[in-house]
Amino acid sequence: MESGKELEFKVMVTFPYLLEQEVKNFNKFYGTDFEIVETTYDEVPFCKLKVTKFEPSHVFDLGYSLAALQYKMREEGEIDW
Repeated sequence: MESGKELEFKVMVTFPYLLEQEVKNFNKFYGTDFEIVETTYDEVPFCKLKVTKFEPSHVFDLGYSLAALQYKMREEGEIDW
């Protein structure tokens, strides 16, 4: 795992509260320390994330797991877009 190197990046999200939920689950499962440091609303929500304990693939994996969660919730009628 990368240690001590801080990475900050911004992502567009549909549901910021789902990203927050997924970050908590992801950190617990993978031992990472992703943190949402800012949420802004332009036309769509953007979240700025920060992480120091990670593998580069974790950035992709977090996005994939968020998309999978949203898909599952959409299929079950829990969210709609």
